[in-house]
Amino acid sequence: MKTSWDFCLDNYLCILPALLAFQIIAVMPSLLIWKYFDNRWYAMPWEIMIGAPMTVGINLFLINLNQKGQADYGDLFRGFPVFPAAVSVSFAYGLIVTAGLVMLVIPGVIWGLKYIFAQYSVIYKRTGFKASFAHSSLITFGFKERLLPVALLWVMLEILTPGIMKAEGSIASMRLVFDLKPWVVTAFILKTLIFLPWLNMVLVKAYLDLVKHNERQVISGA
Repeated sequence: MKTSWDFCLDNYLCILPALLAFQIIAVMPSLLIWKYFDNRWYAMPWEIMIGAPMTVGINLFLINLNQKGQADYGDLFRGFPVFPAAVSVSFAYGLIVTAGLVMLVIPGVIWGLKYIFAQYSVIYKRTGFKASFAHSSLITFGFKERLLPVALLWVMLEILTPGIMKAEGSIASMRLVFDLKPWVVTAFILKTLIFLPWLNMVLVKAYLDLVKHNERQVISGA
């Protein structure tokens, strides 16, 4: 975690433009659509068609920045060629974790850690739907307990940090409501531009280390 924090600080001037571009292109338009029509369902196409591929793209941006030490902002848009796998893996991962949490908390946590790197595999290894989950399951075997603190920090950050927006109403008609109190906006900015990128970098470094570990195991086994 300390290594990732230092890396983020050292490369923050490279990371910040990518974060801002993601918010401007992937997030803000969907919120504007949601607010204009007063119903989230109208914003879902943008979230799926633009937001999901760019989420995968920003993972690739952080991976390559970590490996090469230089920023390639074109990575933000390289999730679109793997669009079907990116969307299906993101959607399936959410369903798997939610189903596990609804059934019992522990299965949701275990499945969440087991498949936490499925989205990374889609863009880095260019794996398909099933292979992405299989690859994540393979490299996290025996390391889930070491990933747990990062996952808990992420959940705590999401729960404890106030959001500047929330959904109100029924599932069929979810309205968007903003809370723009100064302290809420400040907390949101710190979470979005500082702490979440740091935790994402922790996962990126963990993913790359586990990939290398698995490759060494395969070579030594051969």
